[in-house]
Amino acid sequence: MKIPFTKMHGTGNDFIVIDEFQKILVPERDKPKFVAKISQRHFGIGSDGVIFIQKSDKYDAKFSFYNPDGTRAEMCGNGMRCFAKYLYKKGLIRKEKIQVETTAGLVVPEIFLEEGRVTKVRVDMGMPRVEFIAKEVEIDGYSYKITSVNMGNPHAILFFDNIDEVDVLGMGKKVRHHKLFPRGTNVHFVQKTGENEFKIRTYERGVEGETLACGTGICASAVATVVNNYANEKKPLTFHAKGGDLIIELEIVNKNINKNIKIERVFMTGPAEEVFTGEVSVEL
Repeated sequence: MKIPFTKMHGTGNDFIVIDEFQKILVPERDKPKFVAKISQRHFGIGSDGVIFIQKSDKYDAKFSFYNPDGTRAEMCGNGMRCFAKYLYKKGLIRKEKIQVETTAGLVVPEIFLEEGRVTKVRVDMGMPRVEFIAKEVEIDGYSYKITSVNMGNPHAILFFDNIDEVDVLGMGKKVRHHKLFPRGTNVHFVQKTGENEFKIRTYERGVEGETLACGTGICASAVATVVNNYANEKKPLTFHAKGGDLIIELEIVNKNINKNIKIERVFMTGPAEEVFTGEVSVEL
C-alpha cells in the first residue's frame, strides 16, 4: 500500500507524520509493523517516532505516537509541537490553542504566529509526577544519584559536571533496563552551565540510542533541577540539547509546610519544522 507522509523535526528529534484525520490509512493491528519498517534509517524513511494524526471524540484531535521499534509511547513533547503545527498549517484545526487527546491525558499546545506563519509552539505538558529524588543507585561498582520524574512517560535524570565525558549509550542502556524501572525509562544526563541554564544528552527508550532532543525528557529534567536545588523555579529554564534549545517554564502552586515545591504545570516552548513530504509503499 502507498501511504502519504510528512517528515518533521523538533530540535532535531525527527518524526514521520501520517495524516489519518479524515480516514484511517494504516489499520491499528498493522501499525507496529508499519512503524518499525518505515522508521529504519537505512531501509526506510528513518525517524525517532511516527505520529498518527486522528480525530478525537473528546477534543480537537488525537495524538497517536509510536516509537521507531513499533511500541506505543504515552507522549512526546517534540512530536506534539510538530503535531500542532501540522494541524494548523494544513487547516485541520484553526485554533491557536488546541486540545489534544493522548494516552497520557489532555495536552494543550499553543501556536505562535508571525504574519500567519507558525514560528514556535508552546505546550502545556501538564503536571509532573516526581517518583523519587536523588536515589543512590550502584552501577558497575559506582554510586550515582538518580531522580525519576514522570511526564506521562517515565524519565530518569542524572547530573554530571561534564556530560561530554559520559558514555551515554553504555550507561543509558544500563539505567534504562535497571530493576528500578520494570517498564523501562528514558535516561537524561544533565550539566548545569549557568543560572537556570543546562546542557542535556538523552538515551531514549524505544529508540534504544542517543537522540538529539527529547521534549518530555527536558520537561522532566527541568523539574529535577528544581527539586534538587539546581535552579530557580520562578524563572524560565533554558536547555541546550544537541538538536537545539528549548525553554521550560514551571507553574508553582506553593511550598508546603515542609518547604517542598509543588509544581502544578510544566510549559515547553520550541520550534517545529517541516523537512519534506512524500509517499511510501509498504507491504505488510
